Amino acid sequence: MSKQFLFADLFAGIGGMRIAFESVGCKCVYTSEIDPRARETYLLNFPHSDDHILNTNILNFSNEKIPKHDITVAGFPCQPYSIAGLRKGLNDERGGDVFEALLGFLKTSQPQSFLLENVKGMLNHEKGETIKYMIKRLSDVGYSMVNPTILNSVLHANVPQNRERVFIVGFLDDKKVNQFSFPSQVPLKKTIHSCLEINKVDDTFYYDERFGCYQELIKEIKSKDTLYQWRRKYVRENKSNACPTLTANMGSGGHNVPLVKDSFGIRKLTPRETANFQGFPKRFKFPPNMANSHLYHQFGNSVTVPLIKKLALQIVKALNEK
Repeated sequence: MSKQFLFADLFAGIGGMRIAFESVGCKCVYTSEIDPRARETYLLNFPHSDDHILNTNILNFSNEKIPKHDITVAGFPCQPYSIAGLRKGLNDERGGDVFEALLGFLKTSQPQSFLLENVKGMLNHEKGETIKYMIKRLSDVGYSMVNPTILNSVLHANVPQNRERVFIVGFLDDKKVNQFSFPSQVPLKKTIHSCLEINKVDDTFYYDERFGCYQELIKEIKSKDTLYQWRRKYVRENKSNACPTLTANMGSGGHNVPLVKDSFGIRKLTPRETANFQGFPKRFKFPPNMANSHLYHQFGNSVTVPLIKKLALQIVKALNEK
């Protein structure tokens, strides 16, 4: 019988990693998330329990007793490495200080394995020197690692969102490295319609003459079978017929919320649809009074659950191997 592995959920956001690892039989014993709105959504879906520690800032982890656990998961901040940001990397406090805290956490708690997730831009940041430094430091605290690998939700998880992320998997036991394998590519059988609402959504999501870009939208957005983006001055069609990468700045400037044409007009995706494009289960709840802009941010900042589930299965399989 397989062991139930315990895990710590760092930079937890709204719990995408947790959903995935719990779905393969693991149990969460420690959560860290600094954003109060993300914590509100997280706690609504994962009510606090007595055998679970909630830490609001990973930089303060040394002030508490870390529960013994087998796996640490961490989708640590991507802004320092993203092509959409300033790319300060480890010189950014969200990169350097946070990575040092992550190293300290692993050194102190010594889980059997870890899973780290970040934007693919981390691999070529500073011409590859940043990832080399990270691997060296992770090795210094006792871990052997599988080569960092880029996986795409649309290619590896049958989820119609073009989302490339780099994953780093490490083990204390170096033999486990050869017992782990990243998921292979699978055919995409789902279309965007598997994630879109069938019925008319609320009027607030539709564009009309009040919007200065409306005439350009109706001229360029013709197909119901793909998604579009308004790029400040022009419409961009996603030629892959999948959803473009959902971003943390949806609804708050920068990359706008993807647009879709349905039977009732041209509109933004709803927050529930962004959850669908990240593979969140239908049962996942939204705080009733939370602004859509915050929900867009939370789902754009999250992970694709079915892809993480595949990684979780491989980690559990490796840890169970004798």
